[in-house]
Amino acid sequence: MNSEPHLLSGVIVPMITPFTRDGNLDEAAAGRIARRLAAHNIAVFVLGTTGETASIPRTDRFRLVSTVLRAVENRVPVYAGIGDNCFTNAVSAAERYLDAGVAAVVSHLPSYYPLTPDEMQLYFEHLHDRVQGPLVLYNIPATTGMSLPLAVVEYLSELPRIIGLKDSERIDGRMEDAARRFAGRDDFALFMGTSVLSVDALKLGYNGLVPNSGNLVPALWEKLYNHARAGEWAEAAELQTQLNEVAWVFQGNRTLGQSLAALKVLLAKQGLCEPYVLPPLRIVAEEDRENICVQLLACNLR
Repeated sequence: MNSEPHLLSGVIVPMITPFTRDGNLDEAAAGRIARRLAAHNIAVFVLGTTGETASIPRTDRFRLVSTVLRAVENRVPVYAGIGDNCFTNAVSAAERYLDAGVAAVVSHLPSYYPLTPDEMQLYFEHLHDRVQGPLVLYNIPATTGMSLPLAVVEYLSELPRIIGLKDSERIDGRMEDAARRFAGRDDFALFMGTSVLSVDALKLGYNGLVPNSGNLVPALWEKLYNHARAGEWAEAAELQTQLNEVAWVFQGNRTLGQSLAALKVLLAKQGLCEPYVLPPLRIVAEEDRENICVQLLACNLR
């Protein structure tokens, strides 16, 4: 089988956004991270939750998209997030990113007002009508405060430019229900956004994975996906165990924002970027950084 990533399958890493000490976009670091992902046949998702998108000025968002597109040189697909509480801003971002060359744009629900399922459906219908390119739905209740019902997703999946769902909700039965509804379709893809469920999701027919630890250990995620595609499930499960340990190093006993700051500490140790995050997130205290790095070494990755 072809090992190169397809628009509707493979590992897609939600890339961190690197910043300088004064909060400016670090374009050189962004290029380094994107090139490393592309070298492992891993697609890049910029301006997602891991990328601190809500904190980034819109002018810097476009600079980041442009930087990553140049860095990957069409070797892998690039996806860009357009989620926004302002509908017009979301549409404008989609137009600009698609014109720049991204393979698809990704949108979660606007998060200021609680929405009914009917309102969620109507929002994405309107977005589909205005966005003239591939659109991926993104379900992430941890930040939006709302779950996108799979029945709504099923309706939206019939619209011609809505091509997939990234699901980052871990509740009993949802993964299996999504697989029953969507697995095996050529026109709509399922992406697992909860990395601990990656192998289970692939066994059920999910098309791809969106693990933020892929920023840190892209080679292991490339191997896991290739083992799964080859039906080598024991090998994939062994890697899943290792990758769960990696994720625990920066996620364990931390809030979402704290975990992103810890992830940047580890990437800084690898020489890829600096450990800075944008407000309201806080950089990891200097005395705690070495301990995080020591924990990763204890994982004995191979």
